[in-house]
Parts: sequence; structure tokens; C-alpha cells
Amino acid sequence: MRSALVVGLVAMVAACSSSEPGLGPSGGAGASSGGQVGAAGSMAGAVAGSTAAGSGVGGSVPGGVGGSSSAQAGSSAQGGATSQGGTNSQGGTNSQGGTNSQGGANPQGGTTAQGGTAGSSGGTGPTNKVFSECRLHFGTIDEKAKARPELIKELDFFTPGWMGLSDTFDQKYVCDEAKEGAVLGKQVPVIVAYVAAFYAKRHNGNLCDCNVTTCGQTNGRPNDLCNFGAQYIKQDLQKIVAVYESYAKGYADCYGTTRPIVFEMEPDWYQYTVSSQQTPLTKQEAGTILGQFVAAIQKHLPNAFFSLDISPWVDDNGATNGQSWYSNFDLSKFTFINTSGGSTEAANTKIRGSNNMTWAGVAQVTGKSLLADTGYGANGVSAGHDANWDVVANLNARIDDGVISISQYNPKDDWAATIASIRGQLKKPKHCP
Repeated sequence: MRSALVVGLVAMVAACSSSEPGLGPSGGAGASSGGQVGAAGSMAGAVAGSTAAGSGVGGSVPGGVGGSSSAQAGSSAQGGATSQGGTNSQGGTNSQGGTNSQGGANPQGGTTAQGGTAGSSGGTGPTNKVFSECRLHFGTIDEKAKARPELIKELDFFTPGWMGLSDTFDQKYVCDEAKEGAVLGKQVPVIVAYVAAFYAKRHNGNLCDCNVTTCGQTNGRPNDLCNFGAQYIKQDLQKIVAVYESYAKGYADCYGTTRPIVFEMEPDWYQYTVSSQQTPLTKQEAGTILGQFVAAIQKHLPNAFFSLDISPWVDDNGATNGQSWYSNFDLSKFTFINTSGGSTEAANTKIRGSNNMTWAGVAQVTGKSLLADTGYGANGVSAGHDANWDVVANLNARIDDGVISISQYNPKDDWAATIASIRGQLKKPKHCP
């Protein structure tokens, strides 16, 4: 939700909010405040920018996630911010197979509410099933990569516009970019699936992201995802599942069912359980419903891998690293957990300084490898390149904590040279999905 992405991905943060990327050829900008970065605004918006860190149910979503030849032109009415998910309290064997590197069951122990177990610090997993090399992975937005041909050879993955702006598959451009022999044919597509939030907003009248105040009120409550999102998702659940199936089938037809593809599931999913919701999801309902979305994709894409979102402020401002939250998910279905919205701190053991969740803590609680991002900031003004994520000492410390990738959404012009110069100094990750 907060994962922010694209040439125009703009991160917006707000209390308990999710933000949408208004996908379009050149992306849209949005304003962000609080926790995660959110996306919003016009499709023709400028390249998104700096992210503001904050506490609370803040979120971020990349706005205007534009991909080349994206069909989603036009302006996006909703801005907003999305909040991230949490962490899992389960121990045991890793869902990807193999026992945890620490061996045995996690002190938190137990299986997830939906079934499955999680390792205390990550299981061995399917080695090199997603990425061809065991190393820290670098990625950026597709449009950013294509603008710098020399950068492409240094990248392991790319992120296009966020998925879900339509009721039917509209991301063939991703297949065109990622097919064998194409410009990004050697990189893994990492797709941010924001389908439920987009659907709720698109089909339920005047509904905004949580940090947008232009949608009026109903019975004294702001018309936003933090108040009515859960209600509409439950109401339209089967229709949302059908949208997931449409996208999965579309990708199966144009991308194929053998090469890896990663889906970062529903940024800000935790926001639908908060007390501001008129009819909040229980945590168990949240886990069950997200499991249905995963199943809809797997029905057509056996080659898909999945990631859960991180909200550093979840539960007790992240003090217990999301144990209660993630215990409601079947972690056997997930290979990664990811930040989404930026403001992540490369030089800190905490994911964000204002929250208590730590990189190592959430990795241990979930048993998963972490996908980190840099994100955007207020009004789409670019903070530019986050140089903290280029410091070898920072990267090695985060690798020790379980981070296996970093997305720079506004990379500097010579980032390719930087990556090439530091690769040889970086540690090998403990686990190599």
C-alpha cells in the first residue's frame, strides 16, 4: 500500500489509508503525509518524489503507476495513501518448503489461522526459483529502467503500474516489456495488486482514499476506504475475485505460465480491520479473503509468487512485529513480505524511525525474505535518489536482517555504475527465493 511505484507513482501517507496509483502512460502525482507513501492524481502527473515517514495508520500507494503503452490514461480522481500489512507470529517450517534456518519451531509456534506455518527467521525456501542469482536484488519502475538502457543489465526486477484499475485485464504492456527478448525480458515483473481498493472506489460512488477529504461524508463519516472500504469489499467480494481471475488469465495468456512473476498483494490491507471502519473485517476474515485472491491468481498462474504487505505501525505500532496480524494468514502461500510506500530507513534497525517494527523482527516473525522500497513524497515532489540504500554497510546490515531487494523509484542517472561498483562488497542473503 503502501509499496509505491511507477514513473508517476506518488506516495501518500495518511492515517489508515490506502492510495491508488492512477496508472497511465506517464503516471500521476499525489500528496502524502504520515506513514506510508500514497499515490494519486492525474495520469499525466510528474515523476513521484520524496516520502514522508510517520506513525499511525499511514499508508502509501504509488500514484500514476504508468507503464508504457498502458491503457489506463486519463486522470485518477482518488489520491491517497495506503498502509502496509503486518507480520506473522507463527513459527515452524517455512511455507516455501524446508525447515527454518534456526531449525525447529518458532518460539511463537503454531500454525496460521488459515493453515500453514511460518519459520522463526525464514525457511530455506525454493532456492533461486524467483531470481536466477543469489544476491541482493535491485529494481525500479519500468519507465525509469527503459529511460536508462545501461541500468537494465544491473536490475533483477521491475515494477509496472499497479494492478486493478479496470474490471478486466489491461496490462498487456507488461507482457510486451517482459517477454523473452524484450527490453525487460531478463527481469522479473513485480506487480502490485491493488484490486480490492480500486474496485471499492470505482463501483461505490464518491469514495476516496483515506487521506483525501473531497468525497464528503455519510452519516458523519468521511466517504473513504478507512470508513467504508471493508463494507464494500465484503459486499462485492465475489466480483473482486472475478477481477483477480481476469488479470490472472490475462497474464497467463500473454506472459505464460512458466517464468516467475511476483504479486505484492493489496497494499494497506490492514486498514480494513481498524476501528474507524463502519463494518471492519476481523483479522481472520482479512486472512481468509486475501487467501481467496491468491487462489484466484494461482488458478491460472502456477508460476506466480506472492508477497504480503508490511505496515510498520500495525497492532502496537509494530512493537511485536505484527505477530497477531500475520498469524491470520496462510504463510505457505507467500514467499516474501514487502514495504510499499517508501520512507524506509536503510541505516536503521527499524523500518521507520517513528514505528517500532524492525527489519529483523518482521523477518523472524513471518519467516519470509523482505522486499524493500524507497517510495515518494508530498505532492509528487521527488526526493530523488535515496543514497542511504547505496551505502555498503547499510545494505549488508539489512541483508543480515532479511532484506533481499531494494526498489529505487527515483534512481539517479548513474545508479547503474553505483550498483556495479558495490555488488562485490555485498553479503550473500541467507535465503535465496
